[in-house]
Amino acid sequence: MPTPQSGITPDANSDAQFLVLTIKENSDSSLSQIRQTLSAIPKLTQTLVDQYPDARLSSTISIGSNAWDQLYPDSKPLALRPFIAVKDGDREAPSTAGDLLLHTRSNRKDVNYILMSQVLRQLGNIVQVQEDVSGFRYLDSRDLTGFVDGTENPEGDNRATVALVGEEDSAFAGGSYIHTQRYVHHLKEWEQCPLKDQETIIGRTKADNIEFSSEEKAPVAHIKRVNLKDEHGKSMEILRHSMPYGDSKESGLFFIAYGRTPKHFNLMLKAMVKADSEGHYDHLMNFSTPVTGCAFFAPSIEFLKETQ
Repeated sequence: MPTPQSGITPDANSDAQFLVLTIKENSDSSLSQIRQTLSAIPKLTQTLVDQYPDARLSSTISIGSNAWDQLYPDSKPLALRPFIAVKDGDREAPSTAGDLLLHTRSNRKDVNYILMSQVLRQLGNIVQVQEDVSGFRYLDSRDLTGFVDGTENPEGDNRATVALVGEEDSAFAGGSYIHTQRYVHHLKEWEQCPLKDQETIIGRTKADNIEFSSEEKAPVAHIKRVNLKDEHGKSMEILRHSMPYGDSKESGLFFIAYGRTPKHFNLMLKAMVKADSEGHYDHLMNFSTPVTGCAFFAPSIEFLKETQ
């Protein structure tokens, strides 16, 4: 299999930088400059890895559907499409602007910053920053709601199986479909919610992270809504690298999912937002609002080099 980008399958780090860009100039020279910069990112990353080995730096650069058509018009991943917005009544998961995503993560925020700065310097004025979010590990890998996050992530070799395209699209094997959403948490309202109600909404205990049994889970529980199975009874999985973010004005979760197919994420999001025939939806949506939504594809390192 071609070489996946370094940021896809490794375990979580303490810090991450999420940089969403749009392309301002699409002249041939500008697009060529972008391709050259994207192809250089794995090497830039490795240079910093060698300089700061304890940081455990890794990175992923990925491209949105519309930008892909401009940058790489000769071939395209089979399932790459723009982010599919979902709406049901007052609940909405919007689709927002995003042509490129640089996901940088390590155990040192300064090293993340160095890589991000190098990439932006090479891209110059031909791109515009849409989002620049610093994610951090909160306590023992908890979301700001106080619940442990990422418990359902695949482990070991299964991470690659879940996240990486295989021979079903051989031209893009080793790549990964990425979906991002920035959620704004309504923490004041959440903290006023009784503990028992919080645990019902999540589907786990808060302190010791014990999942409720199937019989105990409410039909509106977050875990109940997103734990889906395909027509063969196999669990639909994604590899999450989400991280909390926040300052004095706003805080929440920068959600990011890697997958072999976009199908799993799209069905999970639909199950969260849209009410079923009995009116059940994910009640966590009552306390957290998605304000962005983007879809990308992270090609293999070989693809980036060969198409520069």
